[in-house]
Order: sequence, then structure tokens, then C-alpha cells
Amino acid sequence: MWAGSAASVLLLHGYLSAVVYQPSFAKGVMIAVFSSLIGVTSPIDFYNSKPIFGELVGVINVSASTDQLVPSFAEPIQNVTVAAGREIVLPCVVDNLGSYRVAWIHTDKHTLLTLHDRVITRNTRYSISHNSYRTWWLTIKDVEESDRGEFMCQINTSPMMSQSGYLDVVVPPKIDEENTSSDTDVREGGDVSLRCSATGSPTPKIKWRREDQKDIPAGLKVVSEMHGEHLNISKVSRLHMGAYLCIASNGVQPSVSKRIMLNVNFAPMIWIPNQLVGAPLDTEVVLNCGLESHPKSVTYWTREGGIMILSNSKYNSMLIDSGTYKSKMNLRIRDLKPEDYGAYTCVAKNSLGETEGTIKLYEIPRPTSTSSPAPQYTSKMSKTDGAQQTTSEKMLISTWKNSLVKDENDSARKAELSTELLEKESTVGGIAAAAASDHEFRESGGERKESRRRLNKGHSSAPGQIYFTPFMIIGSSLLLLLLLR
Repeated sequence: MWAGSAASVLLLHGYLSAVVYQPSFAKGVMIAVFSSLIGVTSPIDFYNSKPIFGELVGVINVSASTDQLVPSFAEPIQNVTVAAGREIVLPCVVDNLGSYRVAWIHTDKHTLLTLHDRVITRNTRYSISHNSYRTWWLTIKDVEESDRGEFMCQINTSPMMSQSGYLDVVVPPKIDEENTSSDTDVREGGDVSLRCSATGSPTPKIKWRREDQKDIPAGLKVVSEMHGEHLNISKVSRLHMGAYLCIASNGVQPSVSKRIMLNVNFAPMIWIPNQLVGAPLDTEVVLNCGLESHPKSVTYWTREGGIMILSNSKYNSMLIDSGTYKSKMNLRIRDLKPEDYGAYTCVAKNSLGETEGTIKLYEIPRPTSTSSPAPQYTSKMSKTDGAQQTTSEKMLISTWKNSLVKDENDSARKAELSTELLEKESTVGGIAAAAASDHEFRESGGERKESRRRLNKGHSSAPGQIYFTPFMIIGSSLLLLLLLR
């Protein structure tokens, strides 16, 4: 301490020669020395807010040469704005300084910072430098908010010369954790108020947004963002659930934010897309229940009688999250057997309640992938006059035409079949179908046994050939006898 006091005395040694002749200067020096001894770097209060350095100016002028040029400030000190944590340099440019001295003073704090080329303040962040005693730079490292204020550059002329500049320190916003809400839980239907507090200079502004970019329900309207230190929501629903961002900004980069999770608690609710599900035997099926709950529920499946289903080679129970409070309960049943059909119940429970839903599983026929076999009427297709007919169709048609000539007692049937022939003749297989129908008709009568016998043996009538039956021979003989008479 005495070493520091001695240094202070030596610092002012240059001014002691005038003490004998200048009582006021002696008083100033004594105050400066006393201030140094007791550890005060700013003895301004001793002179009713007049800097002690100003008292020294007139004394120094006494010792100065009368023909010396009067110093002057070549440039004004600019007002400067700097962000906290940066470095700032304040220049003071003086012409014709001569043997005069320059000092820097923090006016707002009444603190003497530098005296000529020495640093008086004990703050190690301050330093002084000059360029051939013309430009005097006051450098402040790691600027703090407390450095804000007016800085004065003085020259010890008589009267004292000075000029000042203002240093404004801006501070990026910072979230005040002690006065800001953390993750919050609220019962559905209640009210909630989230708070976000931030410090900085200028005072930060607060706005709220949802992290998922969804709108915020606010009464009868929805908004993309809300402003203010508090976010108030009344009659909270599950739609309000999610992460909210409290963003603080004041024009000084960077802006800061805090994530606050709003959890809305409610009893589980189950909804079932399909209450009736059908599946064939020996297949597998997946039953599905939709679930909404918060906090998360304990879930499981049961069969008729309340038997709980456990996952194994037969069953696989899965819970799939699909949102903050939404999920799906799936039950996969493999290799269905008759005993697997029936009612299945999905159950969900949490601290606020429980609920369940039932799905009825029933059997349906297995779908067939093969069609019924086509009639074996054809073996190979051919083209005749634009109509497709097979060899077997031609044979059947020829036999049917010959039988029409011989059937004298079936005129009505012949007319019917002839009409059917004409209607079906233009389609593939139409004539063959009509002939087959007539063939079936003939088999129903005993008088057509001979025709059936010929058809069964594969006989076919050649064009223009007529077969005579015993009835035709007897009839012809009777007709001949009548003519002879």
C-alpha cells in the first residue's frame, strides 16, 4: 500500500514546484495524495464535483512558456455504440499540445482514468496510447454495461479545455431463468399462464410461437404468434398441447429463445375404425384401435371372458405413436382357426381414468382365384363364312337337320327349333346349342329310340339321304292299296 502511495506521489512530482506559490494548487495536490493513500482514484467529491485535474491546469500554466502556442482539439469525440464483450477505442486528437498534459475522465462515475501516458484507474481493461503526443487513444477491452456513460478528454490549459463523447453499451438479450416458466402440466379444461422474462439493453421484447409452427388457439380466433411477457390460455384443450418457444430480441444479435413444453392431461379415449372385421380361415388379420391420452396409458388386449392376450407366435400386440398424445393399438392374429373368431377388446388406462373398445372378428369364405371350367364342346377353332364353328358342331347340326325331315308328328317342335336355330345361328356355337336342345327333346319320347340309337352309334346323314322307318313302310303300303282301289 505504501509503495502505491509513493508511486502516486511521484506521479504528481512534476507539479510540486508550484506548491509554495499557489495555495489552491497545494490544496489540490494534497487532496490527490490523500486520495491515493486511502485508495480513492476519483477525488472529485472533495471539490464539489469539479475534477481535481481542472484545479491543476492553472498551476501548470504558470510554469508554461508565455510564447507557447495554445493547444486545440483537432477532431470531436464521436458518440459510439458498442455491444457488450467487444473492444472500443476512443480517440482524442490535440494540436499544439507542447508541454501540456492530456487526461481521460469517466464523467458519470467521476473517475480519473488516465493522466497523460499513465493509467490511473485500477481497472485492467483500460489502457492509453498516443501517436507522437497528438492522438490519444483510450482503449477499453471486454466492454461491460457498467462502462456506459460520458467520457471526457481534458487538456490542462487555463482555463481547462475539454471535449466529451458518449459510449452506449448494448447488451444482447438473455433469458432470466429464475423468472421464466419451465415445462408445465395442466388438466384439460383449466387455465394456464406461461411467463418469459429476459434482460438486455435495450429492454428485450418477447413473443411466443409454437415449435411445430401451428397456430395458437386464442379464444374465438387462432394466431400464429403472441406478444408479451405472459402467455395466457383459458379452457385449455388437448389442441393446445405442444412445445412453445419464448423468443427475446432487442435488435442486438443474437436473439435468444427458450422451449417450454405445455402438457395437457386427460383420461384416455379410444375410437375404433371398424367394429366388425371379417377374415377367412388360415389367414392373418390386424385389429386396430385409435387411442388419445396424456399422460401415456397402459394398454393391452383381452378376449371374451377378460383373458389378457400376450404377444407370442399366435398374437402380436403393438402400440404405435402417431403424435404428441395420439397412438394406435394393433393386434395381429396369425393362422386363423375357428376358435379365433369372436370379440376382442382393447383397453387403455392412465392416472386419470380408463376406457376400452370391442371389435367383433367373424369368418368369411376364402376368395377363389380360378373360374368354372368351360363346357367341353370345342377342341379346335376354324373359320367358315365369317362364323366360327368346330367339326363336332357341324356333325351335330347335320344330324339335327335330317331328323327334322323325318319327324312328322313334331311340327310344332320343329317350328320352335327352326326359330331357335335362326336366332342362334349368327353366334359361335349357337347352332350347336340348338341342335343339342333338340337332341335332348328327342330322347324323351319312346318313338325316337331309333334316332337316338343312330346318334349314339355316331351315324350321320349324308346330304339328301333319307332313312325309312317301319312306320313309313307300313304307311306307304296302305297308301298304295287305297290308290289301287
